[in-house]
Amino acid sequence: MHMKFKTLLAPIALASFLAVSGGAQATVTVYTSQAAYLAAITHAGVDSFDDLDYTTPLSTPQARTAGSHSYTASVGPTSNFFPATDDGVDVWLATNNRRDTVTFSGFSAGVQAVGGFFFGSDISGNSTSATALTLQVTDASGSISQQLLNPNTGSFLGFVSTGGLSSLKLWVGSQGTGEAGVWPTINDLTLGSVAAVPEPQTYALMLGGLGLVGWMARRRKA
Repeated sequence: MHMKFKTLLAPIALASFLAVSGGAQATVTVYTSQAAYLAAITHAGVDSFDDLDYTTPLSTPQARTAGSHSYTASVGPTSNFFPATDDGVDVWLATNNRRDTVTFSGFSAGVQAVGGFFFGSDISGNSTSATALTLQVTDASGSISQQLLNPNTGSFLGFVSTGGLSSLKLWVGSQGTGEAGVWPTINDLTLGSVAAVPEPQTYALMLGGLGLVGWMARRRKA
């Protein structure tokens, strides 16, 4: 397998509530099961990253698409991307500096869900375990963080918000410090929407309308 080297430097859902300052409170649900995440969203689109050249560094930022959705992938503060792979076929998005943070942002309208497989890769671009990998998702109401311990290529995490998403960030170890021998890596980033749920006022109007129809029917019969 072609070897490449990076810059060397030292099924349940969990409901979480974002902090708000006035207005309606948004809710983010965290999924650790890909099947449950896909069942909770609509218009799912996947960016597999298989179009990337895993032998060459990749500039930042990158304009990408996941199905009908668009987004921007960026990395920093010090370096760029360096795609990784185990087999030369399934390519992943990874950083060139293990201390950098990956940010997904600039989501197209209607994107309320972001998920994927998050793990670590080594200096040669092969998958490796990371002691602690942190993801932070942000919407208009605030941010929440979720940690993956010793993730591998099958470790899935998905976030579904009742509002639009602003960003998803990913880093290994302590942000800005990293972890020796491990680079943050992503595969099959999946974006989606959430089916609209009627507001309580809508339910009230529907029930009121049904009641009125029933009253008129009884009155006509009388």
